[in-house]
This record gives sequence, C-alpha cells and structure tokens, in this order.
Amino acid sequence: MKIIAFRLMHSSERKKRVNKDGTGIIWVYAYQRGTNRKTQQKYFSTGVRVKPEYWNKKSCQVIKHPNALAYNSLLSRKMAALMEYQIDMINERRGEHISLNEFYERFTATGGKELSFAAFYQMIAEQRREISESTRQTQLNTLNHWRTAVGEIPFRELNYDTLDAFHQYLLGEEKELTTIDKYHRHVKTYINLAVNKGFIKSELNPYNNFKYDKGKSRPKGFLRLEELELIESMDIKSLSSEQVKARDIFLMMAFTGLRFSDAVCISPQNITKTRKGYHYSALMVKNRRRAKKEINLPLYTFFYFVDEEESRAQRWMKYCLEKYASRPRTALFEGLSNTVVNENIKVVARVAGLDKHLTCHVGRHSFGTNMAVKVPIPSLQGYMGHSKIETTMQYVNMSKKIQDDVMERIRWEK
Repeated sequence: MKIIAFRLMHSSERKKRVNKDGTGIIWVYAYQRGTNRKTQQKYFSTGVRVKPEYWNKKSCQVIKHPNALAYNSLLSRKMAALMEYQIDMINERRGEHISLNEFYERFTATGGKELSFAAFYQMIAEQRREISESTRQTQLNTLNHWRTAVGEIPFRELNYDTLDAFHQYLLGEEKELTTIDKYHRHVKTYINLAVNKGFIKSELNPYNNFKYDKGKSRPKGFLRLEELELIESMDIKSLSSEQVKARDIFLMMAFTGLRFSDAVCISPQNITKTRKGYHYSALMVKNRRRAKKEINLPLYTFFYFVDEEESRAQRWMKYCLEKYASRPRTALFEGLSNTVVNENIKVVARVAGLDKHLTCHVGRHSFGTNMAVKVPIPSLQGYMGHSKIETTMQYVNMSKKIQDDVMERIRWEK
C-alpha cells in the first residue's frame, strides 16, 4: 500500500461547474494507488471559494485576488494538517501505511485532531448496530469512569500503567470486584475492536499482561413455587397500578423464563392456541441485531400439576391477555422499563410477606431453577435461549438447594 498523496483542485476542475455567483470551492484532492493499480480518491473541503479566473491550476494557488495571500496561507495550512495527520497515523502503526478510506473516516470523525482511545470508544459505541440501546448506555457509562480516571490519552500511551490507573480508580470508588470486572470487560471489548481496526498492534494489547481479581459472583436469587404462589394470590388492593403491572410481568417471567426484554414485548400475535394449549413464539430481542434466534415455548406444559386444570404458565398468560391485550401487534406491557419494574417489585415482595430482594431477573432465575428439578438440561437450555450449556448448568446447581431443603424437611420414622 502506497502513501496517500494530496493536491489542491478547484470545483471547475472536479465537477466542471461553479455556483450561481460564479465561485467554486477549492478542494484537497487525496488519492492513493493500491497494489491492484486501482486508485482510491477522496475530497476534503478547504472552505475557500473563488471564481475560476482567480485559480492557477498549474501552481495550485489563488492569484490576482484581493485576499490571495490570506487564502494561499489557509490552503497551505489545510494541506499541512492532512499530511501531518497521515504521518501521525503511520507512526501509531510503527511505520505501516494506512488506507485512504480509513484515513478519510477517521479524519472526518475527529475533525483532524489526534484520536484518543476514549474518542475512539465513543465513536464506535455510537455506531454499533449489533448492540441494544441499554447495552450502549451501559458501555458509555464505563467510558465516563475511564475518562475520569485517565482522561483523553492517545493510543500510543495505552499500556499496563493506564489500565492499572483505571483499576485503582475503580477500587477507590469502592466498587465490587464483579462490577470492576464488568468495567474492564467493556474497555477490553473496545481495545479489541481497536486492534481489529489496526489502531493497536495485537502484541501491544495492554490486557495481554494485565491481571486482576475478578471476584466471585453472588448466588443468583430465585423464588420457589410456593413463594410465587404468595405473589400470585396476594391482595393487590393496596398496590398502585404500576405495582400491579410489575407483579404481573414478574410472574410472567417466572412462569415462562423470558428475559425482561422479551417479556415486555409480548403481544397477542406471539401466542398460538392449539388443541393441546398455548404456545409462545418470537424472535429473541437480545439476538435480533445478530443471528436471528427464535424461541418457542409450549406454555401448556410449564408447571402443570395433576390436580390443576391447566399449567400455571398458560393460566397466567391467559390472565395477562384478558387484562392487557388491546390489538394483535400491541405489546401487553408496552412502555414498562426494567428500572421502574425493579423499584415496584420490591414493594410487591414486602406486601406479599416475602423477605427477599426481588428484581426482574429473579423471575427468570426462578423459572430456570424450578424447571431444572424436572426438565432435561438440553430442553431447559432451549427454553431459556442459552447459547452455552454452561449457563444452563448454573440453574441445575441452584436447583440442588431446592432438593436439599426438601430432604431437610423429611422426618424419618423408626
């Protein structure tokens, strides 16, 4: 790959036309010849406008114009800035040339300023289409901590000491080790993206040698079926409409295993009534931006007790459909946010007489843990939409606590 070349060009040369007042912009024409003999071309506006008669194509200068001296000085600075930017990028890559397309994208994004890792992080985070908006905001929150800790450092200063400074800042903020690990994973993601895009050599990735204590995750909270019954049968007269809705979607997740992002999108069109009972099917929201992954749930089989007319999952789905359904494509819980539900479900737990810390995800954990007692692991993996069997095994391990508690309540007779 050859070096990028620059020269000045008037609009009359580029487009063979000028503006209504007879003036045209002077452009910096950038071109690069590749190994396949094809030439890449890009144009950078200088902001200078003059009529064609004031432009000397051979010397690439403004002539016979009252502001010729000022204009030529400005054009020289524009050219110098582009060439200097290219040199900086080549130095970043230890002498390796960059493509014109990459140069153009980066120069345009930064306005010709040196690109810091933080600026790169923000630029890429805002461009990524494969992540959800909530994930984007979480990753940008990590970026705010990064900027507070180390500032706008350039790529060449990104090293072990930088990561250690970030780590010490997080420890000083009294963050839990698992939370600190989450922040590091976010930063590591964007460093890996920088490596893929050529901003950092893979062998110079600062995380190659940086080790830290990741801590141990807290055990996942869950409710047993008898505790879910307390919430289902509770007196809701003292609850607000928002708290009732929080209870309803929480139980929906507990009986179906859906993530909040999927549960909040349930609409009548996702439910099919067959001879056997209710089925749920939809594309998982989490995977909608990547490989499309469909989840299918035979609701009529989930928590079907012999002394009951229908399964609890089907019974609760029918209850929510009757209560909230308006149009086939309108979500039953439209407008609910994870944060608001988490706040309200704590009140629900207290009124129901449960001394447990409830969140939306506890509903999903409850489904996985209670089902793991009876359902084969591969089936549970499919119902919960897990890509890895190791994730499903967490619920199998949690279900052992239910089994142990049952054994502890048995009193053997002689």
